[in-house]
Amino acid sequence: MESFKQRHNRAVKAAVKYLSKPYGGYKIIILDGKVFHLEAIRVKEIRKIRIALDEITKEDEKIVKEFKLPDICTKEIWCKKIKERAFEIREII
Repeated sequence: MESFKQRHNRAVKAAVKYLSKPYGGYKIIILDGKVFHLEAIRVKEIRKIRIALDEITKEDEKIVKEFKLPDICTKEIWCKKIKERAFEIREII
């Protein structure tokens, strides 16, 4: 069975690939992962993204919700479930 860290790294790479596609057009910054794992930037939009595996936990939601950001930023949790290609994306307000 592959490790959590390997799966998580692959999920981060998949999210970067998705956001970088021509129709996505985001500039991507990989963060330290304490709260958010990615920052996706384009004109007038900044998305702060936390990557979760299998399920979005209450702890994930709490960490993201409590982190204060300027109004231009959107806080999101992207969940990569095993054997599913797409992410479940949840915006946190």
